Amino acid sequence: MGYRSNVMALIYPERGSDDMVAKYEQLKVLMATTFKEVTDEFGDPYMEWMDADRVLKFNMPDVKWYPSYSDVQMFEKMLEAFGDDIPGYCTEFVRIGEESDDVEQRQTGDNNEYYLQVRREIDCNV
Repeated sequence: MGYRSNVMALIYPERGSDDMVAKYEQLKVLMATTFKEVTDEFGDPYMEWMDADRVLKFNMPDVKWYPSYSDVQMFEKMLEAFGDDIPGYCTEFVRIGEESDDVEQRQTGDNNEYYLQVRREIDCNV
């Protein structure tokens, strides 16, 4: 079985720029070309284009997210590229592991929207 995590990541054009529409279209082209391997690996059902908000969302529940795995390395390299090499984009990443203190959260970009938040709840079934 192994240790599992829930992972969500967003990529979107920096807000407030005049070329947000063009940047969003460029993001679609980049995902179909430069990052095609990521799209092939983490596409359907994990990848969703949210056109109304101009956001690319990855939602990967219950996955083995080990830094040594080649698919995880490929995904992390893509996020790093949007953070360092490809200007005009924001990224958000959250990984919640099985342990209560295993939470990883990071963002890149100058005008980040902070769409992702971590919330833990206590339920009582009595």
